[in-house]
Amino acid sequence: MNSPRRRRLLAGLASVPLLPLLPLLPLLPLAGCDSRSKAERQIDADWHRRAALDGHLAHWLAHAPNPNGSFRINFGRDWRAKDDQRLELTLQGRMIYAMATGYELSQDQRYLQAALKGGEFLLKHFADPQHGGFFHLLSPEGQVLSDAKRSYGHAFALFALAHLYRITQDARWQEAALKAWHDIEQGLADPAGGFHAQTSRSFVQGPRGTPSQNPLMHMFEAQLALLEATGDVAVRNGARRLGDFIVYRLMQGQADGTASIPEWYDAQWRPLATKQAGGYTDIGHQFEWSHLLLSAHGLGVSPLYAAVSERLLDFALKQGYDEIDGGAINQVYPDAPPWKGKGWWQQAECLHALIQAASGSGRNELWRRYDQTLQLVRAELIDTEQGGWRPALCRRGGCDDVQPDPYHMLSMHMAALRAAGIGTAGR
Repeated sequence: MNSPRRRRLLAGLASVPLLPLLPLLPLLPLAGCDSRSKAERQIDADWHRRAALDGHLAHWLAHAPNPNGSFRINFGRDWRAKDDQRLELTLQGRMIYAMATGYELSQDQRYLQAALKGGEFLLKHFADPQHGGFFHLLSPEGQVLSDAKRSYGHAFALFALAHLYRITQDARWQEAALKAWHDIEQGLADPAGGFHAQTSRSFVQGPRGTPSQNPLMHMFEAQLALLEATGDVAVRNGARRLGDFIVYRLMQGQADGTASIPEWYDAQWRPLATKQAGGYTDIGHQFEWSHLLLSAHGLGVSPLYAAVSERLLDFALKQGYDEIDGGAINQVYPDAPPWKGKGWWQQAECLHALIQAASGSGRNELWRRYDQTLQLVRAELIDTEQGGWRPALCRRGGCDDVQPDPYHMLSMHMAALRAAGIGTAGR
């Protein structure tokens, strides 16, 4: 770049003895030339795109889609399908998202067709024509095996429909997504806050069980996806109600200024107090909530959520980040030592949160942790021989013979590409 600023700089240097400046000469071409953001400089966007498509999605495209539009999910490490291929709503929704993401990244029509056929199957077989909402479990042929209505699965049905509308702009998917949201609000909303974890087919709640934040988190994620796709005011208001319930009712402030969202609660939404009672805080979910609340702030859901996001991120880093080897540990307990194992999805969510927080702040130390954790993932979780990811760090023997579904990893890769300024199909 031959800018006036650079010409003045070189003219001034002409009268200075050269020897003391020799160490600086490699830097001169960079003066005033690199206009990339810190995120663009830190993130290897080409690697993230290749890892998502060639290392991951190409294998799922080759093995998962069924002719009827459903998806096989249960594979061994060698991509051989296992015997149990029942169709569960959560994983079908995640695979529709995965195929839609593959189309965004590649513009390969095979991904689009798999996503669209998956959406057709979802509406034809999972959708309940009598009471609304979606069934929990089907046979491979599409017969209903469980007609329960579960918030976790509904969250991913809504998530899938929102992404189908976003990538196609077909009004049919918008209508289906907004209907799904209406059925969720009408049938699964809990007057005490949040949503019922499970009801009968006709949306009658049975025994309450032990409430968890997990289905609420994914419902919030689905609301954000639908809000981004449609801009619908009612969806925005629903996201604000749920986000505020999490922040003001479930989140626990810590003495050091950080905050956490425990995993399990009693019937009054009070966190379980001991490990023996089932109480713990999942570190991966703290990272996940951190980036979701930051996204909600960006979508205009609440001006308060960015600060909350930072408190949750700081808790996860302080209590659950491995500063020696990188990565997130699994769980911390209120009254016992932490579980320091490292699962695959926790590392994906750790990276996702670090990318998003570092891109929107001046906290450059977050990029160090991103680099450190990515090195760990590339060395120990990505299966370069067979494709996909291993389910955990396998330093003490073999991992489970299972291919983890691609949802968490793809969300992380897409966050990296967005931060690096890369659009669909690598543009």
